[in-house]
Amino acid sequence: VYDLDGTGEVKITASDGASSDQFGFPVAIGSNKIVVGAFGAGTTGGAVYVYNLDGTGEVKITASDGASGDQFGSTVDVGDNKIVVGAYGDDDNGSASGSVYVYNLDGTGEVKITASDGAAGDRFGQRVAIANNAIIVGASFDDDNGSASGSVYVYNLEGTNEVKITASDGASGDQFGSS
Repeated sequence: VYDLDGTGEVKITASDGASSDQFGFPVAIGSNKIVVGAFGAGTTGGAVYVYNLDGTGEVKITASDGASGDQFGSTVDVGDNKIVVGAYGDDDNGSASGSVYVYNLDGTGEVKITASDGAAGDRFGQRVAIANNAIIVGASFDDDNGSASGSVYVYNLEGTNEVKITASDGASGDQFGSS
């Protein structure tokens, strides 16, 4: 982490880091926090670490129902005093159907979101974003407009009021929602 002028370097490492954790892939900053994904961490399907802007105050978050292969922490975002974590390998609606978890900045208050029409291979949660009191979730392998045409879901901060978006001209292989 650097100041805007390139000075003040702070190196952040997980206090319990291990080989193949993939710590730092991805990262997000907002709400005066740094959020670092480590989707290969441990045997619980991944982890997310939260730090103050100066690299102190580490909080480790894991999914309450995490399992190997969930890819928890493969994508993260932070804003509106919430942390959003993707777990596209989760299998609640079939293999790699995916899920998203929402937390308070201190790692408490877990809310799990799955697509109401989730299916195996959708990869719901492959991308996540949060802004303006909305959570946006990509499911780039959803098949509504053909194989891997993709879709995007929008929720409020409580994970309710689902709105599904597909491209009006969507076609197989488009992977709408992949970024």
